[in-house]
Amino acid sequence: LVAASGGYMMACVADKLLAAPFAYVGSIGVVGGSPNVHKVLERAGVEVVQRTSGRFKRSLQQFEPNTPEGLQKYQEEIDAIHAAFKGHVSTNRPSLDIEVPRGGRGGLFSRRHVHDTST
Repeated sequence: LVAASGGYMMACVADKLLAAPFAYVGSIGVVGGSPNVHKVLERAGVEVVQRTSGRFKRSLQQFEPNTPEGLQKYQEEIDAIHAAFKGHVSTNRPSLDIEVPRGGRGGLFSRRHVHDTST
């Protein structure tokens, strides 16, 4: 059972949480990605035509080589989502210090690593 980032985000507003001892129950992190197949398409002689409404409408490319500025923009987007996620956790779980030690770095932790406050 895995309820990592999405499950953790939803659980932040709950009054009580129950989880199996083997469940992964938390991760305050963001991951994103996309396959880049431009070399495969190029070898096959396939040309892709793509138009966007803005320079960074698609900062991470699938059909063309990625650019350093596009990759930088994508990282900025990931960082912004991460900051918003941490803000959501801080608002809904103010007793947590998500900056230390495992809180805001994206790793998973299992139910057995979670502090039991049911007593």
